[in-house]
Amino acid sequence: MFPTARTAILLFTRSAGQDAAHKRFISQGSRAGNAAVAAQLIAHTTAVGRRAGVDFLCVDSARQTGHTFGERLCGAMQRAFASGYEHLLVIGNDCPQLDTARLRQALAALARTGAVLGPATDGGVYLLGVARNHFDASAWAALPWQTATLGRTLAHQLCASGAAVQLLPALADVDNEQDLAFALRQALPWALRRTLRQLRRSPAAVPASPAPAGGPGAGLAQPRRGPPAY
Repeated sequence: MFPTARTAILLFTRSAGQDAAHKRFISQGSRAGNAAVAAQLIAHTTAVGRRAGVDFLCVDSARQTGHTFGERLCGAMQRAFASGYEHLLVIGNDCPQLDTARLRQALAALARTGAVLGPATDGGVYLLGVARNHFDASAWAALPWQTATLGRTLAHQLCASGAAVQLLPALADVDNEQDLAFALRQALPWALRRTLRQLRRSPAAVPASPAPAGGPGAGLAQPRRGPPAY
C-alpha cells in the first residue's frame, strides 16, 4: 500500500482558455468550443485524481512560475516537496483514458520503486511519479519536455538517480482533433464521451464550464487533506 500521508497527486495544467490557444480539438470550432473541450478534460482528470485516495494538488496557469515548461513544472514539484510530501505523482489534463484504477496502480508502484512512468504513444509521458530523493530540479528543468524524446530521456534520468523505474502500459494523449477522434473510440466514461461527442458535432453549443480545478490563491492549490506536519 502507498503511504497516503506523504504522497500527493499533482495536476499540472493550463487553464481551459490557454489550452484552447495552443491546441485545436475542433478544427472548425470557435475558441470557446475548443476551450469547452479543454474544460471537460480538466474536469475529468480532476475527478479521477480526487478519487485516488491521496492528497490532490492542482497547479494551473495562474500558479505557475518560470519561462519554460520545464521550469514551471519543476517549480511546482519543488514547492510540493518543500511542503512535506515524499512522493509525487504528476499528471496532465490530456489523457482521458487515465482512470482512478490506473492512478492507484501507479501510486503503489511509486511506493515500491521510487519512480513510475506512464508512456504516451507520442514519445512523451501521460504520468510520472518520483520520490523526493530521486528528484533534481535543475536537471529536470533541462529535460526535453514536450518532445518525442522525453519518455526515454526521463527514464534515463531516473535510472541515473538510482531509481528502479516501473513502466505502466502506454496510453494516447489528446493534443489535436485527430487525437480526440481516436480517444472517443476508446473506453471512456459515458458522460465524458457523450459531452465530447456533442462538442465535436455542435461546437457552438458550448456547455457551462465545469468548476475550476483549483481554488484562489498563489502557489499550490489547497490539497484535499493537509500536507504532513513535521
